[in-house]
Amino acid sequence: MESIKQQILESSEASKSNLFNIFCNISKKFEILPLPKPNNGSLYPLYMSEFFTLELILEYLIKKEEISHIDVLVNRLFYKNFTTKTFFYLPQFCSLIRGKNYTESLEKYIVHHSAEDNMFAVCANWIINSYINDLNKIYSNNNNNINMNINNNNNNNVKKFEGLIERLESSLINGIKISDIQKIGIGIDYFKNKQNKLNQFDNTLFFYTKIKNLCKKLKTIKEKKDFKDTNSNNSPNDIKTIRKEYLSSQLKKFNHDIKNQILLNKKYPENFNPFIGYILPFENYGNYVIVKILTEYSICFNTKERVPIKITMELISLDEINQKKFDDYEESSENNNNDDVLDNDLSDNEENKSPKPSQKRILDINSINNNKNEDNEKVEKIIQSIRYDNEHPNELPNLNIIDNTPLSTGLNNNNDLDDESILSSIEDPFGEDYITFENSIKQNSKFKNYKSLSIVNIICKSNDDLRQEVMTMQLIKKFDEIFKKENLPLQLHPYEIVITSSSSGIIEYLPDTISIDALKKKLLDKKVNLNDFCRYYFRDNFEEFQKNFVESLAAYSIVCYLLQIKDRHNGNILLDKKGRIIHIDFGFILGISPGGNLNFENAPFKITKDYIMIMDGQKSEMFFYFVSIIARGLQMVRKYANIFCNIVEAMGIGVPMPCFNGRNYKDVVASLKDRFLTNCSDQEVINVVENLVDKSVNNWRTSYYDSFQKYTNGIIP
Repeated sequence: MESIKQQILESSEASKSNLFNIFCNISKKFEILPLPKPNNGSLYPLYMSEFFTLELILEYLIKKEEISHIDVLVNRLFYKNFTTKTFFYLPQFCSLIRGKNYTESLEKYIVHHSAEDNMFAVCANWIINSYINDLNKIYSNNNNNINMNINNNNNNNVKKFEGLIERLESSLINGIKISDIQKIGIGIDYFKNKQNKLNQFDNTLFFYTKIKNLCKKLKTIKEKKDFKDTNSNNSPNDIKTIRKEYLSSQLKKFNHDIKNQILLNKKYPENFNPFIGYILPFENYGNYVIVKILTEYSICFNTKERVPIKITMELISLDEINQKKFDDYEESSENNNNDDVLDNDLSDNEENKSPKPSQKRILDINSINNNKNEDNEKVEKIIQSIRYDNEHPNELPNLNIIDNTPLSTGLNNNNDLDDESILSSIEDPFGEDYITFENSIKQNSKFKNYKSLSIVNIICKSNDDLRQEVMTMQLIKKFDEIFKKENLPLQLHPYEIVITSSSSGIIEYLPDTISIDALKKKLLDKKVNLNDFCRYYFRDNFEEFQKNFVESLAAYSIVCYLLQIKDRHNGNILLDKKGRIIHIDFGFILGISPGGNLNFENAPFKITKDYIMIMDGQKSEMFFYFVSIIARGLQMVRKYANIFCNIVEAMGIGVPMPCFNGRNYKDVVASLKDRFLTNCSDQEVINVVENLVDKSVNNWRTSYYDSFQKYTNGIIP
């Protein structure tokens, strides 16, 4: 490298440009050099084939242990230049680094790609730091034991990941002296851009650390005195309002920081690009930056365990920013009252004491007798009936053990005018149409002249490990990709989830949706059931609604069966404005469920009376369509079984997620592959699907689990 730099400095002006380009190209590829063929020469042509996809590279990285194979596979990954696709598999690549030996070349690839792509660098940093936190917790738990081997191994792994983080961050730093750049006299933009990328990387990490700390702080705020704000003395005393005020005061500080960046860049345009900003690390917004947080639309969600926040933001493409200037931007007049909560990270010790999400739900069940609630007796009877059924599977269950009468039997249809009056009095549960809301914000925005202006909502969470959620959403995205590729009438709605640490993350907010629980609470006072509401609300295009409902219900039925997604109460199932079902919250997958081995939900997927009524009954054409597209979908996804199994297995190798706790990850993967029915004929798949539907329709344990959630958490069945 030094000799190349010397050649540049000593060359003629005419050849400097060409030599400098060579230097830049070598600098980019210096991390990974041409590697020798593996000892098993017969696999080399396969590795180098154009048909050797990214999915196959991941599969062979999982299978192979020899360093020569791993190096050639990574080399292929590097030179194939998959770019955008490798971001999707970043969690898997990082997990392999944690769980396998001889991954030096894969580490080099992560470092190299981080230097090329800031979003990749930010997310890699978060994932690797989550491993460091995991290992520090293990070390802390074993610190009082005499097992020196465990502690030494953890120390070595921590040093390994700390070294990887250091190399990753170093790759973002310019590797040539400014004096040399001045002597060369060309290429200054390359180095300026690299410096801006480093600044953006640092700013983004700092921004989301502030967001994480804000979520933590909000949980501790219960009175006005818990935070300093000049306006708080004149506000109501309820906790929701107090937290909302604090949230607003902190988000204004973020806007102040963003404005200062813009003003600094305007003042010294020769040193910077027009704007550096903060990245939103979602695939669809990889080249966008946050230019404003809309504090008036941001809210707190007050739950038992944590206080997530929804943040509404304006984003603009960097490409468009680089072409324009913020000429109308003025000094901020907002109060920038300093508060150390945003500058000092809270101690991880508090997080270590908190049970993981799955454990929290199990604790709720086991401690039910300590909960002084008028529904305790009903809850205990539900648990007893489930336990008895587990012990006596061949006996018919006693379904009279609790009052299982529906909360609403629906309208009597004896008087159409009365029914119409009741239904028309129901306030639109979806609220203002999101496109209308988005357009109104854009029209009043300072950045309305930017064509790329986007309004994005995110949910920010702390004290919650979202790594299992990330993996589940990867799988759902793959299902969606395959359904579309095979032209199947199956509708899924994947959304973005990104971890920002081992106990925090950000989730894409889904507009124009409402949970079935929240919807039913709105209908309860009117004594209207879900079927009556949907037929009235979607009366102008009911056929389209019904088709969307059935195709989305079928799609998520396939996903829930294959991935064994549990905890499917109505708080975790959404309905959108087009009639599509959307599942959220994936804390229980691949064989784990609320209550541990109590195994509340044994149905392959959820089909309630409400759903059957919307489909016109079990003997209707729509119900037959529902069953047939499940069968067709399962027939088609079988040939992609390895893709799904590889995603899960790669994570099982390195990441301690709840779905692997206490089990061999290979057994989990084997059970997953069995459910894909790869050895069955098409007719056998149809027979299996019919059996799955029969087990799911009005399953009494599904009904009892919904009742359990009603009595313990107030979630409407």
